[in-house]
Amino acid sequence: MNRSTKLQPIAKINKQQERSAGRLHGETIRQAEQQQKQLDELINYRDHYSKAFLAASEAGLSVVQMQEYKIFINRLDEAIAQQKLQVNHGQIRCETSQKEWMQKRSKSKMIDKVIESRQKIEHQEMEKREQTELENMPHKAFSNL
Repeated sequence: MNRSTKLQPIAKINKQQERSAGRLHGETIRQAEQQQKQLDELINYRDHYSKAFLAASEAGLSVVQMQEYKIFINRLDEAIAQQKLQVNHGQIRCETSQKEWMQKRSKSKMIDKVIESRQKIEHQEMEKREQTELENMPHKAFSNL
């Protein structure tokens, strides 16, 4: 068995690990994008609600209605703060999964290069043997005469 052939199973495993890490990274990106979308929606909703509060307060609100608006806006602000934390954690997970994917990709490429290098050496050795055999052939033919 050639030295390059012995590395093929290792290369296959590393390719599978690279693909798996790539899929995980893609899923992490999708989750981070979804978290950012939710944050944007919360901010937009709070802005819309704040404008509605201002318009209602100009038209005249009771003290109870003002308190209800403020309580609700405070809850939205808390939800926004929580979602910002989720977005930050999502970004960290994205960075981590990207690093892992790149490491696996680098390792896979390195093994591919080693295999390619060994195949090249094996090919050169085979050509050298064939050349030697060709050079020795005429000598064998004359020695049989």
